[in-house]
Amino acid sequence: MKVCSFNNAILMLAISYLSFTSLAFSQSHKERDSCNGVWQVELKTQSAIAESKGQKGIWIPGNIYLDRQLSACAKEIVIRQPTGGEPLLKGSTSQHRYELKNKLRQPLTQTGRSDYILPVLGQRKINLWAYIPHGGTFYPGAYRGILDIELKSDANSVIATNNYSFNYQVAPYVRAKISNTNDSWLPPTGTSIRIDLGNLTQKNRKELPLFIESNSYVDISMSSSNKGSLVNLKNKQNKVPYQVLFLGQQVSLINEAEFSISNRLLDGQKMAIYFENSPMPFARAGLYEDIITINLFAK
Repeated sequence: MKVCSFNNAILMLAISYLSFTSLAFSQSHKERDSCNGVWQVELKTQSAIAESKGQKGIWIPGNIYLDRQLSACAKEIVIRQPTGGEPLLKGSTSQHRYELKNKLRQPLTQTGRSDYILPVLGQRKINLWAYIPHGGTFYPGAYRGILDIELKSDANSVIATNNYSFNYQVAPYVRAKISNTNDSWLPPTGTSIRIDLGNLTQKNRKELPLFIESNSYVDISMSSSNKGSLVNLKNKQNKVPYQVLFLGQQVSLINEAEFSISNRLLDGQKMAIYFENSPMPFARAGLYEDIITINLFAK
């Protein structure tokens, strides 16, 4: 009868376990060493697409490029804000969150609150979007985003890392329209308005309902073709003066008038211009009018 030593059995089991662990570790190192190559991250801020409605957000297209070797061995891309939480754009005076989306503009899969996952699926070019809610209305200036990006061959094996930063530049803008409807926006410079107050033998008052949108401070200038007078179209010698009221003050149009609007953000506010005349019972009969030109400047 053959007797096996208990101590010998334990020793053989330990040697077998160490051999298996060593083999697995060597294989893991071998796979990681063979999974290397060139990759590149790019968010194309110069190709950003602005929404005209809704949140008036900005869509920035992006790509992650992998060479042939990496596309074959990498399984996923992990993107995170360096400080954790939602991705942030930081400007000189404010910061704003933004969102990461896949090529279909759908939210990326998240693990926890900080990690965003993009599957590689053997692709050499992975498309994504950065979406900035209300990005079109930010105060003018440069905003910077920073992302930590990892390329993984599996959940626990990091092949490479990339600390990627990009700049989003916001330009000042201003636009206006006459009524708060679906009417088209006026050009910001050189908009001409015809003024006709009707029967000048009585007092008249008309409103020009001007609605302004801007992400910055705005200057407005007004000039009159007839230096603040309504002119008889058949006899240019016959003139009737009229008054202009804007922002609660009377405006003289003998020379070009300029105003600065101190509001930092104008989100479609109504800033009406009023035109009125004093009764002129002895005004010559005929049609009287003037043309004023309005220019708006964002700064």
